[in-house]
Amino acid sequence: MINEELKNLYISYLPELKKMYQDLDSKAKNDKTVNHYTSPFLLSCWEEKYLASKYKLVIFGQETNGWPDDYLYADKDIEDTMKVYKDFELGSSYKSLFWRYAHEINLKVNGIDDLNFVWNNVNKFGKNYGKGRPHTEVLKNEIEHFNVLSQEMKILNPDICIFLTGPTYDADLKNKLPDLEIESFCGYPTNEVAKLKSKSLPNNSFRTYHPGYGNRYQEWYYEVIDYIINAIK
Repeated sequence: MINEELKNLYISYLPELKKMYQDLDSKAKNDKTVNHYTSPFLLSCWEEKYLASKYKLVIFGQETNGWPDDYLYADKDIEDTMKVYKDFELGSSYKSLFWRYAHEINLKVNGIDDLNFVWNNVNKFGKNYGKGRPHTEVLKNEIEHFNVLSQEMKILNPDICIFLTGPTYDADLKNKLPDLEIESFCGYPTNEVAKLKSKSLPNNSFRTYHPGYGNRYQEWYYEVIDYIINAIK
């Protein structure tokens, strides 16, 4: 089962998370902002709905904007953090541009929008206050101690990945997937839209702007999304 495999994956990284916490706590003695980061972002999907979808879809954001910030030391901590994801219900009660477009994309791809896709983020740790990346030391430690993206993708085995992350997160993604290639798509500049290739991603993997930016140019943004979906179909 997908969720059981994800849980076992995350549990296997508990010793590495402990090393990460120790390193960051040490660095925070000189710079308290180092410790302004959340718990890792752990996935949990609605398995039957996901597997029954026409296309198994994973939609990526950048990192969390508001998430628990507890240290995870035990199996129970992993289970509780996965439950936070499940209880969030893919932003069903959270009104934002990201969730509006994520659900619209799922509806366009699958013809139904019913908790049947998976939400992931490029960065597993966000700030424990406000938006954006955490301290660079947190990002470095994530790559060293909690780089689980390729294993998550293996477990989820998606047909489609759509990254609503914008070009400024390409470097973050390459840190997680060193074999990543960024190719042009439909004549767009690659900073606007790109096809992504990696042995860890499905053939139908694309990246465009985050809705916070794309929505400023709604007509263009919907055109891009439709081009991507038509290419998939």
